[in-house]
Order: sequence, then structure tokens, then C-alpha cells
Amino acid sequence: MAREKSNEPKARLGDTIFAIVHLLLVVALVVFAFIDLFQGHVIRFAVLMTALVLYYLLVLHKAVLKEIRRKRSAGTSSPAKNAKR
Repeated sequence: MAREKSNEPKARLGDTIFAIVHLLLVVALVVFAFIDLFQGHVIRFAVLMTALVLYYLLVLHKAVLKEIRRKRSAGTSSPAKNAKR
């Protein structure tokens, strides 16, 4: 069987490490915000969560939508591939 070549660039290990570290930092910030909320620091919680929402909307949202569209189009482009599963 021949391997199909993809038009997508291969992810580098550095990109993967960056994404994992980034995700861990965002999760840690959310946990920190909820710990603050449980300790009664409502304003600090609101500021942190507002900052995270703005960060998502301004930085990540466009890339997330693009990735969803890419995966959907890759899944529907080859019905024969899906039929083998």
C-alpha cells in the first residue's frame, strides 16, 4: 500500500511541546481563579476569567474555528476512507 501524501505541514516536536505547556498554563490559571473564588476573592476571579475569555476570543477563537473546519473537510472529502472503518 502506498502512503498518501498530505498537503498539511507536519507538526514539529517544538510546536507540540509549546502547545502542551500553553494548555497547562491556561488550565493552571483557571484553577487559580477558582481557588481565589472559593477563598472569597470574587473581583480577582472576575478579572482573571474576563482576561481568559478575552484571550480566547482575541487569540485562539479564529484558530480553533479554522481547525474545526479543516477536520470536517478532511472527514467528508473521502467517503471511501470512512467506509473502510
